[in-house]
Amino acid sequence: MDRAKSMANASEFQSAKAIVERYLSLHADGSYTYRPFMKKGIYRRHDYRYHADLQQLLPSAKLGTFSYLWGTYEAADATTLRFALIPYGPVKIHVNGVLEAGSDIFSERYRSKQIFDLPMKKGNNELVLVCENTSGGFGCEFGTWVGKLDYYFLMPPIYPCMEGVCYSEPQETLLDSVNADALKALSWLPRLPDFSADKLDLTEVFPRASDDEWAVVTTSFTAPKPMWCNLRSNAELALDGQSVSGSVEVKSGSHSLTLFARIGETVQLSITDAKQGGCLSLTHPLLGLDCAYRFAIAGPFVVRPEGFTIQFTKPFSTSNGLDFWHLEGGDTYLRMYNDNALFGHWNYPLGVTLYGLVETERMFKDLDPELAVQIHAYLKRHLQISIDTYEYAMWDKDALGGATAVHHLMTSLDSLDDCGSFGSTLLEIAKDHDLTGYETLIEAVGVHISKTQPRLADGTFFRTGLMHEFHENTMWVDDLYMSVPFLCRYAAYLGSDEPLEDAARQFFGFAKYLYMQDQQLMSHVYDFDRNIATGIPWGRGNGWALFSLSELLLVLAQSHPKREALLALFRNLSSGCLRLQDEMGMFHQVLDMQESYQESSCTAMFACAFSRGVRNGWYEEGEPYRQGCIKACEGLKKMAIDSDGHVWGVCRGSEFSCSKHYYAEQLLPRLDDTHGIGIILLALCERMKLD
Repeated sequence: MDRAKSMANASEFQSAKAIVERYLSLHADGSYTYRPFMKKGIYRRHDYRYHADLQQLLPSAKLGTFSYLWGTYEAADATTLRFALIPYGPVKIHVNGVLEAGSDIFSERYRSKQIFDLPMKKGNNELVLVCENTSGGFGCEFGTWVGKLDYYFLMPPIYPCMEGVCYSEPQETLLDSVNADALKALSWLPRLPDFSADKLDLTEVFPRASDDEWAVVTTSFTAPKPMWCNLRSNAELALDGQSVSGSVEVKSGSHSLTLFARIGETVQLSITDAKQGGCLSLTHPLLGLDCAYRFAIAGPFVVRPEGFTIQFTKPFSTSNGLDFWHLEGGDTYLRMYNDNALFGHWNYPLGVTLYGLVETERMFKDLDPELAVQIHAYLKRHLQISIDTYEYAMWDKDALGGATAVHHLMTSLDSLDDCGSFGSTLLEIAKDHDLTGYETLIEAVGVHISKTQPRLADGTFFRTGLMHEFHENTMWVDDLYMSVPFLCRYAAYLGSDEPLEDAARQFFGFAKYLYMQDQQLMSHVYDFDRNIATGIPWGRGNGWALFSLSELLLVLAQSHPKREALLALFRNLSSGCLRLQDEMGMFHQVLDMQESYQESSCTAMFACAFSRGVRNGWYEEGEPYRQGCIKACEGLKKMAIDSDGHVWGVCRGSEFSCSKHYYAEQLLPRLDDTHGIGIILLALCERMKLD
């Protein structure tokens, strides 16, 4: 960070404003991406990896032949892509025409996972896997190295802008070079429909529907000028929502067409210039001119669907149950993707970020009303679109293989990380923002945390049965934040004390395994496989613990029988942390390892907790903690916030280790990481409240 641009001489208000203005300028709005998706061939399954069992896909392939798997990956910058391969037989991996990795005899025999870091250039990258057909197997599973990491591949340009990986017909010999020109000469599967046809076969789209059932088909066209058009179809037509037939006058611009057709009748449709002749091209209403698919198709319906609404965010009821839009051909769908990492997403760092924003909005109502209005509008957009797409995401999971590109955490819910932080923030924001339909998500989060999340015999949360195998049979101090703030708000939402009892229970259970009495700090993780606590006082881990305890103390009744014990833990943790604050007011990545870097998110968490403790009289002697909060915020302004609104020095998301050096040397800070933006805003707000 350029120290000349630090906010050292600015107020907390000015510092928070700089962060918020930058964040909103970059992430204030967003939209979803739609792509064609073929549920046949090679696609992602419940484990988020692509499954290519070529013995099933190419049953007549001879032993000794080869098949090429071809996909592309778009990289924002030159980087490496962590890539898992589970081979069924020999596999070679080519990236941009260069052989980069491959299976070995051990992974082939045991079908065990190999992990490679594949080099990616900025822009489009060609990924080609060459699979050999052997008596031991043919094909592989590949893609993300850990479950729920939602990266995906796109088909090469010979396919119309869709997700997935295509595969070649069996080849007797290998290509001399694995480049795009050579690959294009092969015959590729799965087959695409005939886009040149002037008719639509609905029986191909709905092969199990009866001929007298109905479908709704929508498409669009563009009139280059005001004109008369001849519309010809054997289906009932609506132009821009109005029933039409024959010749109609249209304005220049884009127009929507909706057709109501019997599934047994092949749909015919043409639009011609009534005066000059010539056909107007049909385009898909969402996919546009660059995509060969032209129609979005809903059905089947037992009777003609009256009042059917054309919308692309939620599934709809059909005679087969809930469904979404189909495209031409069999097993082909319109699919929704969220390619905007910081808008409309649901994950725990964003949950903290939005919590910081809503508290800043409340502080700014008097200090900067205009910016407060902007924050309010942004929060409502982000939260409402997250709510509105949940039903689609759950349908997508059930219908399209299990790996979703919208709400991928809530659809693969198996941990507190997936739901608690964002669920807590959703309840917090719902207090004073007009959100509709959020109750379904809150119910899902509440059921998981209260009834589904694995627990020890004493009721303490721990991690097991996860898609992320590395976390198996562990307890993380992080999970205090992933559960307790939600439980505190869930108690008020339900009007029940039981979630608060559960929240209090967690602190005693976690302390039993993670609290280090001699240091008055929390170990990051307890490993039940080895029956050891890692013994590392990770900064943000202790921040999660102390901040979450402050959340509970804010709402726990003064007369609660466990309150005094919880206050004692709060004071002990505060004391253990405060003694490790450095001269600049910062706390370090490993709290008792001063040579580790100054870490911003834990510094902000301690500042928040100290302020709450002072303001609410939780300390026997509050002045040291008042000064600790002040020093921490001064340190953040000097070391972590610049005049452009950047946030510096925030540790990225972690795994765990029994070595301090992992945290100090491998878990390095990232610029504008969402693990820190929100909590720093909360700290600045707490500092203002402290005055």
